[in-house]
Amino acid sequence: MTQISRLAILATGGLLAAGVAATAATAATAAAQAPDEGRYVSAAELKALVAKTVDGVVTAPIPTGPGATVLAARRDKEGDVEVHERLNDEFVVQSGHATVRVGGKLTGQHQIAPGEWRGGTITGGHSYQLAPGDMLWIPAGAPHQVTPKGGPFSYLAIKFEAKS
Repeated sequence: MTQISRLAILATGGLLAAGVAATAATAATAAAQAPDEGRYVSAAELKALVAKTVDGVVTAPIPTGPGATVLAARRDKEGDVEVHERLNDEFVVQSGHATVRVGGKLTGQHQIAPGEWRGGTITGGHSYQLAPGDMLWIPAGAPHQVTPKGGPFSYLAIKFEAKS
């Protein structure tokens, strides 16, 4: 497991357990594919990975290559403010709508792992209104917070190390 993968798993705050059963099915599909033939995950498998939330959120890893971590995520309620000091995020919206606030000044946060911060309040920044098919890049070090609007919000979070 790469350092990025370990950090991303730590960054989820242990919520990966909620997706273990669905992840096993995805892992079985991935194991049946040769490494040089890519990785296929169907829309149905992605949906199953995030079918049940715990405290309004669920994340589950998706097979990918070296240098990145891909998580299927679903939020039913506002998430904590997050900061990843060394990881960029790229969100790809699957379903639902959300406001994602990015940037600004963060106060009151706490460290949950090396380079990973949660909680607090963002002042300023920019609010993006996300809908299915939208993408949003969040640079490493930028505080961000996801707030679903009108129901569940499902997205892929692609995490990759920032270049210094």
